[in-house]
Formats: sequence, structure tokens, C-alpha cells
Amino acid sequence: MKQWDRAIESLDLQAITDMCSDHFKVFDVSSQQNNVSEFKQLWEKYSGDFVDDVRVYRRKVEIHAKSDLAFMHCYSKIDYADTTRALNLPWCRTTFCFEKIQGKWKVAHQHISIPNSLH
Repeated sequence: MKQWDRAIESLDLQAITDMCSDHFKVFDVSSQQNNVSEFKQLWEKYSGDFVDDVRVYRRKVEIHAKSDLAFMHCYSKIDYADTTRALNLPWCRTTFCFEKIQGKWKVAHQHISIPNSLH
């Protein structure tokens, strides 16, 4: 997750897509991407919003893992590292499914939703 978050923070699209499995899918609050190429296009669309100094924040992280399959769910958001500024993005529920392929963990699925309230 640290590698994923660093790639998101720097908008390193190659690193992001390299961490995805070939059958990667994303379901988020407003769209669905059915493969890595569509996911990359989504990030290219938002590249202007990630100018500098952004950070991925997570809380209430829970990980459930077996030898070649793992799930992580948490609340997450992207915001400026400098707390005097704010992107005004909401906290989202985030779920990742990872699978180990040839000894490397890859993201196979991601789901993001905006909860009505955060308990």
C-alpha cells in the first residue's frame, strides 16, 4: 500500500499500472473501469488536480490475508500534505483485493464509495 500511495501522490501512472493485475477492475463513486488502460485514462483526466504536495490518508485500516490473496478495507482520502490547504475531497470507503502473481502482490480490484456518515 505504501508503494501504491506514493505512486498516487506523485501521479506516477506507470508505477500505478505496474501494480495492477491484467484483469484489474475498479468500481468507484461515479464510474467503473474494466481494465488497467481505462484506469490509466481516468488518472490522466484528473492529473491537473494533483499538482504537488498531495498525500493519501487512511484510517481504520483492516487487512485480511492468505498466502496469495488479500483484502484491505479502510477510509481514505487524498488531500494536501500541507494542512493549511485543503482539496475538500471527502473521506471514502475503500476496498482493495490483492493477489500474488509470480511472487508479487498486484491489485486485482478496487472499490471506492462515499458513505453517508463516518462512524
